[in-house]
Amino acid sequence: MAKENRRKLRAKRTNQPDYNRIALWAAVGFAAFGAALAFYATTLTFNIESQGLVEASGCSLNDFINCDVANASSYAKMFGVPVAWWGFLFYAFAGLSALFGVTSQNKSGSAPFVAASFILGLFAVLFTFVKAYHLYSLGVLCIVCVGMYVANFGTAIALGLGLGYGPAKWGSFFSDYIAGLKGNVEGLGFSPQIVKVGIVGALVFGIGFAGALNHHRDLTGTTGFDLDAAVAAHFRQQAITVNTNEDAAVWGNEEADITIVEFADFQCPACRESAFHLRPALFEFQDDVKLVFMNYPLDSNYNTSMQAQLHAMAGPAAMAGVCATEFGDFWGYHDAIFKDQAVLSNQLLMQSAEELGWSTQDFAACMVRDDVRARVLSDLLMGQETQLGSTPTLFLNGRKLSYWRNTDFIRAVIKEEKSRL
Repeated sequence: MAKENRRKLRAKRTNQPDYNRIALWAAVGFAAFGAALAFYATTLTFNIESQGLVEASGCSLNDFINCDVANASSYAKMFGVPVAWWGFLFYAFAGLSALFGVTSQNKSGSAPFVAASFILGLFAVLFTFVKAYHLYSLGVLCIVCVGMYVANFGTAIALGLGLGYGPAKWGSFFSDYIAGLKGNVEGLGFSPQIVKVGIVGALVFGIGFAGALNHHRDLTGTTGFDLDAAVAAHFRQQAITVNTNEDAAVWGNEEADITIVEFADFQCPACRESAFHLRPALFEFQDDVKLVFMNYPLDSNYNTSMQAQLHAMAGPAAMAGVCATEFGDFWGYHDAIFKDQAVLSNQLLMQSAEELGWSTQDFAACMVRDDVRARVLSDLLMGQETQLGSTPTLFLNGRKLSYWRNTDFIRAVIKEEKSRL
């Protein structure tokens, strides 16, 4: 206690803020920890948007412990860029401010930045509860997200302690800070220098935001894309009847009022894009949406509208997909085939079945059955009734989804459709 009193008295005599150096070093550590996790989450969000969700990330262990669902949802974005990137900018600002405070001889010059970081940290703590609710809504546990929540609390508490304000004194800090803004710095011990700190903060967050937004547009090819206009154009379409087979593979809620029908070809490169972009965009709408997969192989051995052979393995792959539905895991088989689409062959079709634990003999017998071929031809006929021009073609409640690559567009259309039901 005597040592602490001497430290405070020395600070008062030298007209310098009273720092707790250990706490500031702790703030640097928490901020560095948070920045590493935030950068990883930002990269994951960008990768999912640009490449789709081809493979589970290292922090996705099962359906519950799953970072991919969290980072693929609309909750992962704020003002058009990943929420995690805002976190990275906060951790960078807070960590550098704490480092400035603990290493600078001019503590009156560093204290305003530490104080501003402390205020941002308190807002980050409040935002933690919002993000935790988002995870609850998605029904998943994101380990990386939880790590950032810990970093938020740790950074805020450590910065407060570094300034001499424990959690019990956070209210008095705000009183002292407001008084400091009015020119009375006796309680705070330093001038907040709000203009100087504000300019630096605006530069850090402004440049960071602009860079991330441009990077997002470059990755997704959405530069100049008018989302509102695209959604309005979508709903100006006249809805048509899109028939589907009763035993077609379904993802989501089979009783949902919103139905997305996808006509696809397992050998079509664009269909591979759709395969790994569409469901990540729909994760947060699993209870609201029914996704139906329909075969439309561009294989002249099956598709009578084809004047020349385009995808010779598409027909057999469609047959295999029908069998996968019967064997109980169409979507797992669907992902396996699209993942290795570049080497699509009869060998791959059988190998993928074997990896899912199915008898290759039984699976091979299924693939040559007449009723399975009839099912594929029935899908084709239903696709032709909609006058398909290409694959993939997607319909949402009878209206064509033109911008299926754009996850923001898909989510916006679903939200508008929900409001109209």
